[in-house]
Amino acid sequence: MDTEERLCAGLVARDPDALAALIDRYATDLHAVAARMLHGAPVADVEEAVADAFVAAWQHATRYDPSRGSLRTWLVMLARYAALEHKRRHRRWLCPPPAADVSPDASDPYAPGGLAERQRVQAALATLSPLDREIVYRRYFLDEDLDRLALSLGLSRHAVDNRLWRARRALRAELEDVTARESREGSGDVGAR
Repeated sequence: MDTEERLCAGLVARDPDALAALIDRYATDLHAVAARMLHGAPVADVEEAVADAFVAAWQHATRYDPSRGSLRTWLVMLARYAALEHKRRHRRWLCPPPAADVSPDASDPYAPGGLAERQRVQAALATLSPLDREIVYRRYFLDEDLDRLALSLGLSRHAVDNRLWRARRALRAELEDVTARESREGSGDVGAR
């Protein structure tokens, strides 16, 4: 059985046998990660995300740093990124459009908001840095474990907690500003900004 060092050296040397050995050894693990992150997606989409992760490993083998984690950990991180990218490209099963004859129930705190509310949240998320947006998305939309999230991003758990706290505070302030602006505009007081 090949060691991680040999597999990594083979990838860097562009040895197809090393890639085949890597796939044999880790495909099941990567498939499980991608399937969890793409819950509800067709199997073909999960398999595409796994394939994308192996392509990234092949193309960027020199970026693997054994001091930051095992080869398996690096591959799992690549699979997570591939699954996230796949979700961004294929939102059809992440946020299906509401049925035309169904409106949100305001008394149900778990009911999805209307289109205008989703647009406000998306606009507020866009004000965050790309890293903070990714952390918020992976933690609150994908329910990713904080320790694993920190490990995959190369951050401490404390740093991820701090970024989440600041992001929630910034989102709350942005949403309050938008609500206040809309309230003023709705009351005809457009000039008072």
